[in-house]
Amino acid sequence: MNEPRSYRSKLFFYYFSIFFLFTLIILIFQYHREKKIRIDALDARLNDMTNLVNNYIRAGSLTETGNYELIDSIFNLIPLKYLRITLIAADGSVLYDSSVENLETMENHLDREEVKRSLGAPYGTAVRSSVSTGKDYYYLAKKFDEYFIRLAEEYNINIKEFLKLEYLFLIFIALLFIVVWILLAIVTRWLGRSITTLRDFAARVRRGEGTDPSVIFPNNEIGETGKEIVRIYKNLAMNTEELTLQKEKLFRHLHVLNEGVAFFSPDREVTLSNNHFMVFLNAITGKHTLSPEGFLDHPLFAPIKAFLDDHQNIPGKKQDTPSSECNIEKADRYFGARCILFQDNSFEIVLTDITRLEQSKTMRQQMTSNIAHELKTPIASVRGYLETLIDNQSLDEEKKRYFLEKALAQSTRLTDLINDIVTLNKVYETGSSFPFEVIEIEGVVREVSDSLISAIIRKNIKLEMDIRPGARINANRSLIVSVFQNLMENAVSYAGDNITIFIKSLAGEPGYETISFADNGIGIPEEHQPRIFERFYRIDDGRSRRSGGTGLGLAIVKNAILLHKGEISVRTRPGGGTEFLIALPL
Repeated sequence: MNEPRSYRSKLFFYYFSIFFLFTLIILIFQYHREKKIRIDALDARLNDMTNLVNNYIRAGSLTETGNYELIDSIFNLIPLKYLRITLIAADGSVLYDSSVENLETMENHLDREEVKRSLGAPYGTAVRSSVSTGKDYYYLAKKFDEYFIRLAEEYNINIKEFLKLEYLFLIFIALLFIVVWILLAIVTRWLGRSITTLRDFAARVRRGEGTDPSVIFPNNEIGETGKEIVRIYKNLAMNTEELTLQKEKLFRHLHVLNEGVAFFSPDREVTLSNNHFMVFLNAITGKHTLSPEGFLDHPLFAPIKAFLDDHQNIPGKKQDTPSSECNIEKADRYFGARCILFQDNSFEIVLTDITRLEQSKTMRQQMTSNIAHELKTPIASVRGYLETLIDNQSLDEEKKRYFLEKALAQSTRLTDLINDIVTLNKVYETGSSFPFEVIEIEGVVREVSDSLISAIIRKNIKLEMDIRPGARINANRSLIVSVFQNLMENAVSYAGDNITIFIKSLAGEPGYETISFADNGIGIPEEHQPRIFERFYRIDDGRSRRSGGTGLGLAIVKNAILLHKGEISVRTRPGGGTEFLIALPL
């Protein structure tokens, strides 16, 4: 409560000071005006008397006779008790003074203030003490042709009262002042309550406390203004809250994007960026920095800088939203950079890691070439066998059967090749569409081994499994079956006869199920191990073709594992053979 009173006091003090100053000016003006009127009246009376004395001197020819003592008789005509008459010669000597008997003792009066003033005016006045009598007088001197006539009234209580202001006017001003003071107190209290209420509202808003429903603005213009401000504030608060929510959504969205996004001011200073932008920027420039300032000067961003130089700060309003795109290659990684220029010359730069897309594009080109090459052999073989049968109708049944079996084997290989290509394409193109479920690893392995049991028995292969009981993963069942199917088919087909296949669980990284798939067969030479997961890569091309391999099995295994966000590696097994280490997330 102290603050509103203090504000009302200040408001009252301001108004009171203004009115006080106004009243003081009126009083000073009225004082001087009243005093001038009274002085003018006194001067007029004394001036008339000087003319009367002059007429008396002229009438009595006193200047010729020198009998100036006769002037005393004038006091019979002018009954003023305190009037003093002095006749001063042109040279300043005193010819007559009604209050001084010995004129010889009187000084020259030309230097008297009232005498000097009368030389350039109708008359001169002064209030001072007389050197001759020692009394205070109000003097009026007037110059005539041969002399000065000076009248003086004692500056006593009578003349002071005559010159004093009327008390009635002062009383009126005082009463008016009191009335206005009371009115000012009422008005400032009324006005101060409106303003302090508005000020308290502003203080609450500044402190973040919002509005107070108990605060009621007065029903006046300021109160209505306050109510309107409150309504505007509520709308702004609601809009600000909505903007804050949208801004928070934008921030969260930026930080979960796989793209790097940064916004820049017209001065090319960053205003907002996400983590991916800095990661991609560091990868492109090869510098480790926490600030994107100055990156446009890097040669790889020259197209973006040239675009900004050409389109930024162009006079006139932009009719559209200009943009520019370019691709950046750095250390076997590919990035797409897109710059969007806004109406206010601020701009946005989006960096996208397109390495996978570029690699997929390259891979598809290579795969198309490889597929065409791989398909030629079985198709040519089938065609050759069939042409032989058609062109040689006289072949015996055994030869015919031989050529038909060869054609069937090549068509089977062609079917397997097409199936593997379809599977691999599904993993590449529509991997995210595979349904996932919780599957038991031991069940999948047993299912695969049962499907190959005849080949395992024929080649006298032993199978040892030591999979952790209850080992389960969240995966696509058909792809996991394909993984172990291809690994086991490769072991059966290429590792040799009389071998042992070991499948067991290993202690691995938390959150992952780690499986070792190994055999003690002939193994894979270490120089070939880094490339065995490539499409159509064969260690022994002739042997692989004779065994019916498509060259895509391990590529399917690798990509199926990666689709599950797992890892697979190969190494030479201690003691001989090959070991694959598979880590799949739970």
